[in-house]
Amino acid sequence: MTTFIFVVLLATSFTFFARTVWIFGRAVASGAREPRPRLDQLPARLASVGIYFFGQKKVAEEGALHRTSKHHLLIFWGFLLITIGTADLLVSGVVPALAMKRWMPELLFRPLTTAIDVFNLIVLTMVIWAVIRRTLVRPRLIPWSLDAGLILGAIGSLMVTHFLHHGYHIAGELARGGPAPAGMPISNLVAGWLAPLSIAVADRGAAVGYWLHILVLLTFLNYLPYSKHIHLLGALPNIFARNLSQRTLDLPRLDLEDENQWGVGRYDQFSWKSLLDTYACTECARCSNYCPAYGTGKNLSPMQLVHDIRYEMLDRVALADAIAETRAQVDGLAEYAARSGLDQPGHEHPDLLAARAELAALEARSAGMPRLTGGRIAEDTLWACTTCGACQEVCPVFIEHPMKIIQMRQNLVLEQEKVPGELARAFKNIERQSNPWGIANDKRLDWAEGLDVPTIEDHPDPEYLLWVGCAGAFDARIIKQTRAMVAVLRAAKVDFAVLGHQEGCTGDPARRAGNEMLFQMLAEQNVETLNATGVKKVVTSCPHCLHTLRHDYPQFGGDFEVVHHTQLLSHLIASGKLAVGGSPVERVTYHDSCYLGRWNHEFDAPRDILAALAPAGGVTELTRSKRHGFCCGAGGGRMFMEEHGERVNFNRTDEILATGVDAVAVGCPFCNIMITDGVKQRNQDEQVKVLDLAELVAQSFDVPASALARKKKAADA
Repeated sequence: MTTFIFVVLLATSFTFFARTVWIFGRAVASGAREPRPRLDQLPARLASVGIYFFGQKKVAEEGALHRTSKHHLLIFWGFLLITIGTADLLVSGVVPALAMKRWMPELLFRPLTTAIDVFNLIVLTMVIWAVIRRTLVRPRLIPWSLDAGLILGAIGSLMVTHFLHHGYHIAGELARGGPAPAGMPISNLVAGWLAPLSIAVADRGAAVGYWLHILVLLTFLNYLPYSKHIHLLGALPNIFARNLSQRTLDLPRLDLEDENQWGVGRYDQFSWKSLLDTYACTECARCSNYCPAYGTGKNLSPMQLVHDIRYEMLDRVALADAIAETRAQVDGLAEYAARSGLDQPGHEHPDLLAARAELAALEARSAGMPRLTGGRIAEDTLWACTTCGACQEVCPVFIEHPMKIIQMRQNLVLEQEKVPGELARAFKNIERQSNPWGIANDKRLDWAEGLDVPTIEDHPDPEYLLWVGCAGAFDARIIKQTRAMVAVLRAAKVDFAVLGHQEGCTGDPARRAGNEMLFQMLAEQNVETLNATGVKKVVTSCPHCLHTLRHDYPQFGGDFEVVHHTQLLSHLIASGKLAVGGSPVERVTYHDSCYLGRWNHEFDAPRDILAALAPAGGVTELTRSKRHGFCCGAGGGRMFMEEHGERVNFNRTDEILATGVDAVAVGCPFCNIMITDGVKQRNQDEQVKVLDLAELVAQSFDVPASALARKKKAADA
């Protein structure tokens, strides 16, 4: 009888759980098809699951703004191990002959049961510590919630009932005159505290502990999908299906001929992988903590954005199911009423009238729900993003936040025609003059006046095409670094040419800001121009141009070897083709560009250049650097938009100024402009220079290395 009750309970619980998973899975499946497979590179995907789910590699990493939650790791790993013992209880409850102790060799069984027993205590201790942290140590920083209390209570209860069951069971064995098992040290201690007991009391206590354990376990299992800990179900498949490509901002090409979907306006227009992301969120808040928009008080929390998409999906699916069920009820009642003659006007069946009223109310509720893009997720939330990728970089389960934001921006721009005024002007300038500043395109080569820079017409087969970029051609400050780059290339005898007036905006500001139509027009024009020249190698000083040329243009038939100018300069110095002098500044720091660093994984080349210059005061590393570097605020089209409240570039500038350096080296025109503005606003432009690495190298030619060595020696002394 006991086994029968157990089987019924187990079947009921698992059926309810399976139904929940099916409903949630159906919501994910309603998303759009992925442009690439997620079952390719199977060994790499399985390795990712081992490293990042079971190994918790990204959770264990520490960064500038977060530390590893060691108690969380112990709870997770302990819970995984304990699950083996839990599974044994469930299986042996149905088929006692399949209990581990009956088929597993003693050599394996004893250490396994010991580990499970010890980790039950470790997990229980960590749960108690988590409660103390939330209530006594850091109650303001770690807010308490009912959901967190229920989850911690359930985990703690599983540990306590484990010891109750095994403690009473061992006490019963002792009462029968048998020996205590050698493989369960903590449970043996509990049994010692309980003893002496009569056999009846011990058996009754073991049974109560067992059933309480099973009931807590099955309740926990079915509550899990409805709690914040749904990530325990969503994280593993999300990590398995993650983007294995090195280009982590892999935005799919939008089919502009499909007017039914210009960007993402509804939840089901996201890909199924983007919807799966929403189940995987661990609510660690790292994405929001590292977000420059959130950190400066903007209406954007990447974590909340992911949650809003999930709530929208679940709300819509639940409402659609209710409408379908009610409509079926109406149809059934209408058929019955027609057969019974109860469908005459004024004499309808009351149940049919009630069902129709309920259906009308549900449909009205559905029609009255705000749209996802620009509704549940506000416009200013989407426009606040700089697409820096800091959120995605720190996410332990590989959620792709920026792509979702860009796809929703596409819907705002192309379908809803909602564009901030200053961004609309930039779009118009790009469309008319092929640059966001709106300067006449016939002035694109004015920056090279007096330099005798070869164009592709004059020199049709160069080793490198120097892609100047809009900022490098039109912004007075950035023109200096473009001219410095030309001087360095000539010093290294690099064979290069420029497109001159044939060059146009790559379309980066348009694509990141959602104007895919304008971007595709520019991309097709530029790819056609580049392919016509036969150029294979492109070097650019702009990481935004780099990313677009390297990762976006292959979608349009443009396959080129694209390098950043710091990568080329570092190579030239290392190979001895470029001899640098001494550093023109004594104390310097380097600001990582988001699109060069996080999106294109280049952190070393700029630092290698600074190491070669060897400034006397050394190179100071910023606290927020490399993978965890802080954005300048210009990406994602934000360069051409107004910013309200605390400015992102001022936040970064203050961090730079706090180091006490003489100069900040940059490798991006946008970063140069934004940090220069920040330094000027803080009235430090006379004390702190903002210099591109090409400028530092060019200026080093006038600083003898011997003078640098003497300075460094004096400083060391």
